[in-house]
Amino acid sequence: MYKVIFTIIVALIGGFIGHHLKFPAGAMVGAMIFVGAANILGAKPQLPETFNVLAQIIIGVFLGLSITKEILVNLKDYIVPSLLVVTLLAVFGVVTGFVVNKLTGIDLYTSLFGSVPGGMQEMVILSQSYDVNHPAVMTIQTVRRVLIVVIYPLLVVFVSKFTGSHIQLPGK
Repeated sequence: MYKVIFTIIVALIGGFIGHHLKFPAGAMVGAMIFVGAANILGAKPQLPETFNVLAQIIIGVFLGLSITKEILVNLKDYIVPSLLVVTLLAVFGVVTGFVVNKLTGIDLYTSLFGSVPGGMQEMVILSQSYDVNHPAVMTIQTVRRVLIVVIYPLLVVFVSKFTGSHIQLPGK
């Protein structure tokens, strides 16, 4: 029981620090770094498997909360673009997973889960249902997310300048 309480305290401290520092997915990344560091330092943090199930339920709750009447009302206008985006991202994610697997030798399914352009938390939780390298998936997803947060806004500005259709920034 001591190790479970210790793990929760370490995770909370790391999670709050990551969130406070405004890291992408800061609470999850901070908790992961702090618990991982405790593990590396020999503290042997532990949680019962039921906590994993509880975490999946909580993620499901937050995803469910995002489904609103407004989303359903607007669905008719955005169903085709949404399906197109999902299809293209899925295809590109699978192609990327195969390419990364062939170029780096990383396990194919670990590479596929690491290459999925979906929400990091959801993909990491989903990957836990499969026999993949979870730390690798988490690392790849974290690096992907951090780089996207840094690079994508620059790409949007570049596209704006390249096409001559300037994007309006809030407050400017």
